[in-house]
Amino acid sequence: MSVQVATPTGDNIWSRLQCHFKRLAFQHKKAEAILYLMFLSGLLLWPFITIPWQVERTVLLMHMLAGISIFPTFVGSFWLSHRNLIQNSNKKFLRQTGTIIEYLLIACTLTGIYLTFWGNTGNNFSILMQDIHFYSSWLLAPLVLRHAWRWTVIKLFRKS
Repeated sequence: MSVQVATPTGDNIWSRLQCHFKRLAFQHKKAEAILYLMFLSGLLLWPFITIPWQVERTVLLMHMLAGISIFPTFVGSFWLSHRNLIQNSNKKFLRQTGTIIEYLLIACTLTGIYLTFWGNTGNNFSILMQDIHFYSSWLLAPLVLRHAWRWTVIKLFRKS
């Protein structure tokens, strides 16, 4: 009696990864919720909203830590897997908004990385980075909501 151990071949592992990545393109709830939470925590850091420094300091730290760990893990992986849908979709609106979201995500992410590691030092370049980060997030959050309106995690104003 002989026993064979099933070991996955290279193609089998690769096909499993591809299947997982394709399924990930449709699993948006975590990515969308994290994007909205990042927007709300960033909104609390806005100079026109006054909160005590102890709270603002904690919110800033959480925003930065989530931005360099949780955001790339969930939103980044969803975005990378979702790119094929943007390119291959027959729906013009979803292609257009998806492309705009992609550019806004790039701008917001790159400026967020700059602000996390170098901060706003008060010079013109860092103020520009802060403004791009701030205003791109103001465009990004409502655009993502509209882009994913049929499937959104926010169901307050939705009529089934």
